[in-house]
Parts: sequence; C-alpha cells; structure tokens
Amino acid sequence: MFPYKNKYFIIDTGRAGYKGSKAQANSIIIKYLKDRGIKNIEALIITHFDNDHSGGAVDIMNNLNIKQVYINSFSDKTITSVNIYKTIKELQIPAKLPTNNTEIYQENNFHLKTYFANSEEDNEKSIITILSYNDFDMLFTGDAGVKAFNKLKKDIPHNVEILKVGHHGGPHVVNSEMLNHLGTKISIISTGPNAFGHPNRGTLDILRKTDIYRTDLNNSIKISSDGKTYTIYTFDRYKKKYKKSKELVSE
Repeated sequence: MFPYKNKYFIIDTGRAGYKGSKAQANSIIIKYLKDRGIKNIEALIITHFDNDHSGGAVDIMNNLNIKQVYINSFSDKTITSVNIYKTIKELQIPAKLPTNNTEIYQENNFHLKTYFANSEEDNEKSIITILSYNDFDMLFTGDAGVKAFNKLKKDIPHNVEILKVGHHGGPHVVNSEMLNHLGTKISIISTGPNAFGHPNRGTLDILRKTDIYRTDLNNSIKISSDGKTYTIYTFDRYKKKYKKSKELVSE
C-alpha cells in the first residue's frame, strides 16, 4: 500500500482466512487503514489469483471504497478468483485487464504504470507495476520472475532504486542481467515462515550487491520519498514504531 497526497493504492491483499480465521487483509491492511481514517482507495491491483496474493481482496472491497480494480484475467476458475469476480459485479466496481507499458495513474510528477507478459505460467503473468515520483522509482513484480522480465525489459526503465522481489524471493525471480538493467540499490522480500524455502539461497546470493530487507527479519518496511531522496524504515515490534534504517539519493 502506498499513498500520494492522501490518495492510496494497494497492490495485493494477503491470503484468505483459514478454517474460520480472519483474512490477513482484515487483521492487518484494513485495520491499519481504518485506524488512520483511510476509506478511499484509488486502485486495487491484484497481480494474480494465488491465494496469498488475492485471498483478502473480497474483504478489502467490502470494507473500503475501491474506485478501480486491475486483474490479470476475467476467466480464471479458482474459488478465490470466482469470489472476486462476484464481488466486483455486486459492488459495481470498475475492473480492467492490464495492458503492457500503460500508465494507469498520473498526477503531476507521480506515475503508475503496468507491465504484463502474456505467459502461460501463472506466476509469470503477474501484473508488474512501476511507481515513479520525480527521480524515484520502485518496481513491484508480484510473483513474476526472470522470464517475464526478459519479455518486458525493453519497456522497463533503468535506475529503478527499489525492487520488490518476485515470489517471496523464490528461485528464478532475479538474475544479474536483470539487476544490471534496473540498477537496483534496495531489494525487498515479502516472506514469512514457509515450507518452500523462501527466500532461496541462490536468489539471496544474486541480490547481495543490493541492500536486502525482509519482512521475516525486518517486520513491516516503510519507504518515503520526496522524489529526490528516499528513506527506508523498519518496524520495531517491541517499541511498536518505525525506525529509520537508511536514507539515499535517487538517481
């Protein structure tokens, strides 16, 4: 989730509840927003329909005012996607498929653009989003990896300061050529206890030339930017507040 001048955008929603428990969206995202009086969301981008990325979408749509939804397919057959389609229709929320290299929001020097690889592999057809604000850029890849990037890289700019690493840092989500193209300084891996070995050791080795932040080690990670500099904050669970980790200059 990221704000711009009191306008808010959400990429992915966490997983659905398990055996009657609340979805992560309820216990984390919706609570965080409601505690801050935030009800209006300019766009919800659902990168793909894996449960850990889209399982909380229905809860978010039912609890917040979503102005626009972006999804990567209108024909997915999973339980999660069918429930999302149903909720979009019931709430009459505008929904669009992404088109590659297309700006979906622009205001002054703030831009959001989507990239989309037409792949048969579920992860590789995740919606990829770039946030640009003056000289600062951050790339969100969903579960997409090197295959999708290689199809799209002619359209993806250089000097992308922060990479939200695909597929929780799993294998084949990044290589040296990709990092050289992006010029990434900071890598963020969203992961927790899992049976899949995420983040992958080989992926961490490739990312060693960047500063790596991980949600399993650094908890919540917050980034602020004025378009020239950007600051990384991590959440101290004991003091229950964010602390500054690093401040850098955008290129």
